This record gives sequence, C-alpha cells and structure tokens, in this order.
Amino acid sequence: MFAGNRKSDGKPAGGSANDNQRYAWKARTYSVPRPSRKGIQWKASALRTLQRLNKSHISGRPITVVVPALFNLMPAENLALGWLNEIDALGTIRHRMTAVSNLTGWDPFTFHTLHNLDSYYASTISAVRDTWLKEGRLQRNCVVETMKRYGAPYHYNDIPARLVENLVFQSSLMDWVSSRAVDTPVSYHVMGTGLLSALVWSGALSFDAAVKIALDTGAQWNGSVKRMATAELDRKGIEKSAENLGWLCFDRVRQVLEGRAVLALGATLKKPPTFEALARPFWYSVTAADDPVRLETLKDVQWSLESLNFASWSPRLPRPLPIDAADVKGWLVSPEHMMSSTCRWTVRNYLLSTPESVSLFLDHIASLGGRVTTLPQPKLQPLKAQERPPLARAKVSTPD
Repeated sequence: MFAGNRKSDGKPAGGSANDNQRYAWKARTYSVPRPSRKGIQWKASALRTLQRLNKSHISGRPITVVVPALFNLMPAENLALGWLNEIDALGTIRHRMTAVSNLTGWDPFTFHTLHNLDSYYASTISAVRDTWLKEGRLQRNCVVETMKRYGAPYHYNDIPARLVENLVFQSSLMDWVSSRAVDTPVSYHVMGTGLLSALVWSGALSFDAAVKIALDTGAQWNGSVKRMATAELDRKGIEKSAENLGWLCFDRVRQVLEGRAVLALGATLKKPPTFEALARPFWYSVTAADDPVRLETLKDVQWSLESLNFASWSPRLPRPLPIDAADVKGWLVSPEHMMSSTCRWTVRNYLLSTPESVSLFLDHIASLGGRVTTLPQPKLQPLKAQERPPLARAKVSTPD
C-alpha cells in the first residue's frame, strides 16, 4: 500500500509520479456488492415469522439510515458502484457537479475519477467525460483546472476537495433514497461532516452555502495538517519539497480514514450562513464516540455547524440511538470504506452502496418496521470483492 514519503526500503521517495502512485493505491478491482434477492426475501420472511411468534408490535417508526462522515474511500468508487447509471440519481449528481464548478472553477467529476486505477472503468470514465463535454455538462476549462490543481495522486486526500466531492455524492444519494422510500419514511443518523449533506437534504441549508462551508472548514483542516507535516519533515531533516509534503499530508489523512489515527481538529466558520427551518429533522453525532443528538431547530443547526471536527473521519462505529428511536437500519456507505465492515446484508445492518441494494432494502427490509431485537449483531469483518455488474453505458447521459 502506501509508505508515506518513504519507499518500502526506508529510503525517501524521490522517484517519478508513477512510482509514488504505486504507494498511494494498489491497482485494484473495486468491490461491487451484489446481494442475493432470494436471500434477502428469506431473511425478511424469517423476521416476520419471529415477530409473529414473539407478538412484536410494528410501530411504524421511520427506518434509520446511518450516514458516515464520508461516503467513499477511493477514486471513482461512485462510478464503479453504478450511481451514474441510475437516471434520477444522475440528474441530481450532475446538477450539483455543475454548481460546484461554477463556484470553485474545478470539476468534481474529474477530481473523483482522475486517479482511478481500475482499467475496467477507464473507458467508461472517458466516455462519460466526452459525452458531457459535448453536451456542455462539463466545462473544458474546469476540467483543465482540476487536472492542474489535483494532478498528483496525493492530491486525492486534499481535505477541501474531498469534502466537496462527498457533499455532491452523499447529499444526492440521501435525496434519492428518500424519494424511493414512499411507503416507509426515512430517518437519517449522520456523523461528523456528513452533517453538511444532511442539512442540504433537510432544506436547512442551500447546496451552494454547504459548498462554501466545506471549502472554508476543509481549508482550516488542510492548513493544520500541512503545518504538522512541515514540522515532521523538519524534525527528520527531510527536504520540504511539494512532493514530500504532499505525500506526508496524504498519509496523515489516510491514517485517519483507516482508523489508524485520530486527529481532532475543530473549525470556526468565517462567515456564518443563512439557515432555513428544518423541513426534515435528523440525528447527528459529532464523532462516533459522541451521543447522537436530534436536530430540530435553527439553534440546533447553528450548534452542529460549530461542532464540526476532523476526528469524525475516523471509521468507528457510532453510539446507538435511544431505544425509543432505534429501528431497522441501513448504512449509506461504499464497500471500500472501513465503516462498511459492519454490514452483512442482514435486517439489522444493511449496506446501501448501489441502486440495486437500496431497492432490495426498501422492498424487503424497511417495510418491516419496528425494532429488531431477536437477531445477533454481526461481527466486524472486511467485505470481499465480488463480481462486477455490467455497465449500462447508454444511461450515462440523460435529457434535461
């Protein structure tokens, strides 16, 4: 995997960008989970039987969907998981990508796919980019600017860009899940920086305002990480080149993402945004170690934004919701993310990473309602890579 700013033999990494890229990611096949429809139906049927035997009461409470601070870990994961093949999700994602480009001058699609190392998706990425450029969905100058800013592999862990990328995808998927859950209302439990996506979903914050907060907060955290990395290079007597500093910052962020370190960094908003009333309340945890709080008022929103902390990127399991609020839950997270290890396609912890898996969850699990008390908690184990689904390239572009 990655060896910081040093090669595996302990010598400073002074090779080419391609050499360093080998230490950033492995050339890999992204795991694309394909849950068994028959298996899910069987589990749902078994649970209904247990509920009848135990005379359980179906309360009709909203199902809980847990939303970690970040949705994905690797470049191009959202493309690999098929979200750009789902027409309704694509419409929102593309619209928000355009909004980010207008605000920042760089393109989230290019940022998200620039350092993809799975050649299976390379041709699809090129096809999407060419189509969107011809249709005017992407601005060529924004694509060029993105490559200029984030061309080195270590730039994928640039904190402001990662926050904006996550906001685009995560908020779009939260909207998509809610729109599919017509018969069963959804209640979200978000952690850390997932708050920005939830505020957009709830109507309390405009998407443009959320982007500005992500850039402001991310810039403060980026500055702190760079200062620590610079001090470390000084202590070790290593040249403070852009490459050495970039790889060391990449490694520090990666350690937090993988749960190998916790970095507690707060942030102060330079210009507080304008809030609206929450149309849809939700649960929020500052970090996984903190008790969840129900956000319902404008005062709650203001407090939550002041509480944002970089420590929330550490993939630790959150504290449970109060017993009167807990319910069947799914996890809105990609299979490469460390948090996905808690998910096993069960009725208690269900991985919501692809359009197909969300549909199965809503059709066969969410409709059960009520609190599940008879099934054991799954053990934390990494997911295995599974067969790729076929790519429906014809669906990458949709008419307005």
